[in-house]
Amino acid sequence: MRAWRLLVAACAAAGVALAAQQYDVWWTALSQLANLAVAVCFVAMAVREPRSPLLRGALTSLMVLVSLAYLPMQNGNLAEPWSVLEHVVTPALVLADFLLVGDDQARVRWWHPLVWVVPPLVYLGWYVVADLAVYGALDVTQPGPFAGRVSLLAALALAGGFGLYALGRTRRPAYVDG
Repeated sequence: MRAWRLLVAACAAAGVALAAQQYDVWWTALSQLANLAVAVCFVAMAVREPRSPLLRGALTSLMVLVSLAYLPMQNGNLAEPWSVLEHVVTPALVLADFLLVGDDQARVRWWHPLVWVVPPLVYLGWYVVADLAVYGALDVTQPGPFAGRVSLLAALALAGGFGLYALGRTRRPAYVDG
């Protein structure tokens, strides 16, 4: 499992490194920050498997959001290698890790998806307060469309999280405490 986790971390790190070569302010985009979090956390998980699905679920939920929101919200394309890594390959690997590789999915609690939306909400707060204006579709100067798109993203994040919860609960743990 260690080699698998390092592979996921390497894909995420490669996406961030390639994006950083392309953009001066790469660290203001959720895609790059999410991939950076995956790279760091998957290296840590390669060293020590978490006993709770909370971290793995949060990373998976975040990457599902990044993947699903990128093309329609940013008018993004997948022509650049960094974009393919950050929006397709790494999210797919993180999802596979949560659903197929790890063994703590059955321990997901009903409230975990509510916690999993905290990182995107923190980013949204920073986005608004710092006036990042990274995403044309999230223009804070147009309150109506902004609120509608944020509501859609929040619903997508919650639906994805509860979908992961449901899928995770169907797996039997490899070990049982007690």
